[in-house]
Amino acid sequence: MNEGKMIRLDVQMFGGLAISYEGRNVSVGKNKGAKYIQLLELVWLAGDNGITKERLIGTLYEREEQSNLNNSFNNLIYQMHKQLGRSSLPDYEYIVNKDGIFYVDENVEVITDAGSFETAVKNARQCGDTPEGVLFYKQAVELYRAELLPELSTQEWVIIKSVQLQKMYAECVVALGNYYEKKKDYEAMYRVYKKAAQLYPDDEWQVGEINALIGMEAYDDAYSIYDETVRYYTDELGITPSNDLMECYEKMSRQITNTPGKILKIRDDIVERRDSANSEEGRAYDCSYPSFIDAYHILSRNMERSGQSVYMMLLTIVDYEGKQISNQTKLEAKGKLLQKAVALTLRQGDTYCKYSASQFLLLLVGTSKESCKIVYRRVLNKYKVLAGPRAELEYSVVSLADLPKDLAQAK
Repeated sequence: MNEGKMIRLDVQMFGGLAISYEGRNVSVGKNKGAKYIQLLELVWLAGDNGITKERLIGTLYEREEQSNLNNSFNNLIYQMHKQLGRSSLPDYEYIVNKDGIFYVDENVEVITDAGSFETAVKNARQCGDTPEGVLFYKQAVELYRAELLPELSTQEWVIIKSVQLQKMYAECVVALGNYYEKKKDYEAMYRVYKKAAQLYPDDEWQVGEINALIGMEAYDDAYSIYDETVRYYTDELGITPSNDLMECYEKMSRQITNTPGKILKIRDDIVERRDSANSEEGRAYDCSYPSFIDAYHILSRNMERSGQSVYMMLLTIVDYEGKQISNQTKLEAKGKLLQKAVALTLRQGDTYCKYSASQFLLLLVGTSKESCKIVYRRVLNKYKVLAGPRAELEYSVVSLADLPKDLAQAK
């Protein structure tokens, strides 16, 4: 056993376990989910505070019933040393037990990216709203590259720790985003929010990303991210856009209105967006929910002048008993089939969008209430062909002419 000579291990935990010694990667076993590796990770994450034997046993054997957990834990320690001995690492204890608390061997310096991240965030908090605090937040954001130990993502202790680290990361993103926005450094602001949106697309970091692009006057890029986000939320998550996203849309509209442009360039942009949104000729217009709202207001205002009737239809996916479908996987599959059925049934002048995981909204131009029932039957029949004879839909319709004028014309 070596004594007196300090060695250093660099341990990556964000995005998966990777151990480096003297510039080369080291393997301590092929199975990264093995308990002896989890034991090392728990002690490494505990840092200078250490972690009690009781907590280690409770964490590592929480779902297992064993008559003698103490013996199992001792065997695990033996297995860990045996595996470390087979690696290319020097011969050290690596973790030691001092009065029932396990620490990193004092001859081994272990630097983990997760530990460095936590330290940077704590230092930033202590510095407060100062240039030093911003530097620590920047350091933390650079360290946070992915989820903690994804190979152990189902382990309860990893889930708890991941949530804690994710909250700290969100704190960093907000602090840096606000700082750069005040400084009008929109490019730096964009980079911070873009990374956050890539890591956690469900947390609406795209709002900050869009606002940064608006600050850079990159309106086309802002609209593209907005449109992608709205479609992701409606198609993948089955939820409607939040008020913050809708405010981004309004802000973009105001900015674009105040920005001079050449009419041919504007025409080309409109054609490009139309073609990308609806690649097949002769089909109804498939749009995002905010775009549907705009189409609704335009048609409402033009009804009296044109004399055309416009009906709005709501289609809801139900099971063969008329009940809501709770299984999200089945609902997602049926939603895609209904979207296809609607696209194949509606006319070119009609508009539709996905409102939620189980619902679609349709705007039917130049039709009657009786004709709406025929449209519903056609969509249902097409849906049954695609999803099976037991597939069912509920529908309701309202004429835009029946709505109060102040409601129909308000925006």
